[in-house]
Amino acid sequence: MKKVLLMMCIMTGLSTANAQEESSFTDDELKTYATVMVWAEVEKERMTETYNDWINNDETLEAARFVKIKSAKGDSVKLQEFEVTDDELTAFEQIQASYDSMTSSFKEVYIGKIKEDIGVGLYNSLKKELKSNAEVKSRYQTIYDGLLEETTSGEEDETEE
Repeated sequence: MKKVLLMMCIMTGLSTANAQEESSFTDDELKTYATVMVWAEVEKERMTETYNDWINNDETLEAARFVKIKSAKGDSVKLQEFEVTDDELTAFEQIQASYDSMTSSFKEVYIGKIKEDIGVGLYNSLKKELKSNAEVKSRYQTIYDGLLEETTSGEEDETEE
């Protein structure tokens, strides 16, 4: 009985140690992950700005009309109700096609960065760990915030020159 109890304690200790090993990530791993996530965040902001610029600077379509058309997209009755012209619809579709192309390119590069820069295994395990481990999440957030600040302050310096 003592042997069984001893074996159970050893097995529990080993599984706890393995769980701890699996959930611990080095600062380098966190930085690698954070570098790609910062890149993605900056790119998403850039894409949003570009999209908004396209909408706000289109000569055929005012921003308010763009929003109305987008809300009615695919509903021909609503499009007729809003009295959307062919020119407005064409402008809307061109902006949307450009945006879809831009987001598709982003996704392709993002997936490539995950595979090549981070590695799929690390990406998946760290993404999971960030949801459940406050200590890892805190360490990651500190690294992420620092990288984001470096990146955005570097961009601000470039625009000031």
